[in-house]
Amino acid sequence: MQLTWLGHSACHLATAGRSILIDPFWSGNPKFPQGFEERLDKVDFIVLTHGHEDHLGDSARLAQKYGATVVAMFEICMHLGGQGVSQMEPMNIGGTVKRDGIAFTMVNAQHSSAIIKDGVPITMGDPAGFVIKTPERNVYHAGDTEIFSDMALIQRLHQPSVGLLPVGDRFTMGPESAALACNELLDLEVIVPIHWGTFDLLHGDPQRFASLVRRGKVLLPEPGEAITL
Repeated sequence: MQLTWLGHSACHLATAGRSILIDPFWSGNPKFPQGFEERLDKVDFIVLTHGHEDHLGDSARLAQKYGATVVAMFEICMHLGGQGVSQMEPMNIGGTVKRDGIAFTMVNAQHSSAIIKDGVPITMGDPAGFVIKTPERNVYHAGDTEIFSDMALIQRLHQPSVGLLPVGDRFTMGPESAALACNELLDLEVIVPIHWGTFDLLHGDPQRFASLVRRGKVLLPEPGEAITL
């Protein structure tokens, strides 16, 4: 498995011959590694944790360009269907979709999920995280969330060994809360902090997070740097 962080919460997984994008916020993302899209031969799945614009990002365009299947909350899928996306797996929290030897399980997150049109919020359903289960590794992308005690159930039920956890604070967990989640609720082998440093408001320090984690190995890749797991 290869994992590539693309800035903010955007990630790419290459596993079991499949190419998976998560929350592909590229346009307007100052941390996005320029030229990465040209390196993508294919995209099989686009996984979306919630409906904020900095997570929906370029998903409609990329889904149509690559013929990818969008895996997301029902309301998000319907929204993208109105933008011309034809291949999708709508689901909801607690559900699992199995495709091509990979299982996508939608789990809880503590956040919000809406787009704003003319100053009016339009719901995109509930926020979520995902556990992506592959023949190689189970990967937990927590989405945007605060710490919550049922992370322990996510670990118990789905046994992720890789965690992508927000640490930027203000809109999500900060370093201290995210570290507590790793030390007491989750049992991850490899942890990559996400949703930090994109904008000045996201002031959570990933180095501070890494210094507090006692269980699991924290990696701090540069955007676009592929990690082999």
